[in-house]
Amino acid sequence: MKQLSLLLLAAAALTSCETTGDPNQGGLFGWSQGKADDRIYVREQRLAELERENAYQRGRTDELESQAAQKKANVNY
Repeated sequence: MKQLSLLLLAAAALTSCETTGDPNQGGLFGWSQGKADDRIYVREQRLAELERENAYQRGRTDELESQAAQKKANVNY
């Protein structure tokens, strides 16, 4: 009877734990593949957003450097 009580208590404790998609926090029983997939999706979307912004800023830098070079060339003449 005592073993059954302990088993039921352990099962209740494990099922009441919150799951996570973060392998550093989930442990053996708190892992959720669905949450992990959602976490990866959010991170990939943020990466794509940052890459677009980076590409825009690189283009803007190239444009400004070109303008500065033209102004410098006009001053030398």
